This record gives sequence, C-alpha cells and structure tokens, in this order.
Amino acid sequence: MADLAGRSDIRFLATVSEDKESAYSYAPNVIILAPSALRLNTCQLAFVVGHEIGHIAQRHFDEDARLLSVVSGKGASWTGNGDRAMSLLDGNIALAIKLSQHWQRQEREADWLGALLSAEAYGCTLDEGAVPYLQAAAGDGGGIGAAHEPSAARVRWLKAFAESARRLAFQSYYLDN
Repeated sequence: MADLAGRSDIRFLATVSEDKESAYSYAPNVIILAPSALRLNTCQLAFVVGHEIGHIAQRHFDEDARLLSVVSGKGASWTGNGDRAMSLLDGNIALAIKLSQHWQRQEREADWLGALLSAEAYGCTLDEGAVPYLQAAAGDGGGIGAAHEPSAARVRWLKAFAESARRLAFQSYYLDN
C-alpha cells in the first residue's frame, strides 16, 4: 500500500502500549502499530494502515508545522521541526481550537485515502474495513479542539465515496486475479 501511495520508504514499528490508537504515524515516514491493530481483520487493518500512510503521503506533519508557526505568529519558516511546532500547543487551547477544523479536514483526507488504498491493495469495501473499524470506535473523536470528528460523522462522510471504493475493490479482486 505504501508503494501505491508513492511512499516505499515507510517503516513500520510495533509498540506494546495500548495508550494511543491502534496505529499512529510520525514524520517523516514511520507508522506505529499497537497490539490492538494486529487483532483487526484484514480489511480493518488495511484501512487503518492506509489512513496512516495517507497522513505521511500528504505530508500532514509538514503542513501542521507550518500552520502552527503561522497561526501562532512565528512565521512559516520558524521551524522545520514538527515536535517544536507542536510544542506551541502546550496549554494553548485557543490555538488548538483554531486548528481543529484543519485537522479534521486532514483526517477526512486520510480516511478517504485509507479506504481507497485498502480497496486497491486488498479488494476491501468500506463496509468490510473503514465502517466497522470506525463504528467500533463510536464515541471517539469530537469535542472542542479535536483532531477527529465523531466516528459517526466520519462514516457518513466516507459513505459518499462508497461507489469509488467499491469499483476499486471489484477491479482489484476480479481483474488482477
């Protein structure tokens, strides 16, 4: 899937911690998988990994660093270090609120890419991967300054792309085999 997204350099690491989501990514090219990710079915895992690949392929971390710098008055070239830029959020709920809509757009983009990558690579439909994964996380997301919308809103948004993902899954399964 990483190759499909043009990112063959992605490294995968495992953690024993269940403190965060089942998977998360770090710039420039690392995806961390928690034990819970490895208990997901193939299509759910493909969606989750595809979602994280989407963040890396779309360079969301670089985008966040620039936006945080500008919105906080530091200037676009203040730092190229994502951790340093993210430190601007420490204790600054007003800044988080300003960026929450931007983060939610990034999450939608990553959800969409995750669904498309899982369809292309594994023939997974939304109803096999993204939808059950997000429904299992019902209640997650949302709130003021949140990066993720509530899971139900994410499912509704993805459903608009169901036909595209279904066609890719069909082509991947029937035409490539």
